[in-house]
Amino acid sequence: MQVLPLGPSSIRQAAAVLRRGGVIIYPTDTAYGLGGIFNSPSVVNKILKIKNRKDKKFILVASSLAQVQKFFKLNQVQRKLARRYWPGALSIVVSARFAVRVPDQPAVKRLCRLVGKPIIATSANISGEQTSYSSQKIINDFRFRRHQPDLLLAAGKLPKKKTSTVVKAVKDDFIILRPGSVVF
Repeated sequence: MQVLPLGPSSIRQAAAVLRRGGVIIYPTDTAYGLGGIFNSPSVVNKILKIKNRKDKKFILVASSLAQVQKFFKLNQVQRKLARRYWPGALSIVVSARFAVRVPDQPAVKRLCRLVGKPIIATSANISGEQTSYSSQKIINDFRFRRHQPDLLLAAGKLPKKKTSTVVKAVKDDFIILRPGSVVF
């Protein structure tokens, strides 16, 4: 796994890795995320192997509401939630497999803009282990693993925050599927 400090040129390099079908670890506004192009079956399989996971449901990050709407049809409740809480740590279920959010992290939004589509933002850890907030811990955790990400955008130690709140729109309201950073 290549390690680059977070910065403009490394974001461009990470976008190139993603466009080639690679998988990266990057800092978000809540924790480090593991991701790749969301609609690539080979990328999804790589992420499942890296995390030692079987569940193909993921949270995605996007650059903007407009980018989300290029790929997913949002209903009135979803659009209202997005306008109120994005950018931020609210993930809205948009399909049977995906929830999406626009993070309050300029580097991630730029990465999504450069790639041209949302990217997977599952936690950068092995399934069942704790959420990662430290680039050094990530390096140590993945060092000897058979399946590894291609690149780590290292931003050092992130402040410990709750992960995103996940909601699902139902009729004219929503239900909370996972409590997190956003409290209603």
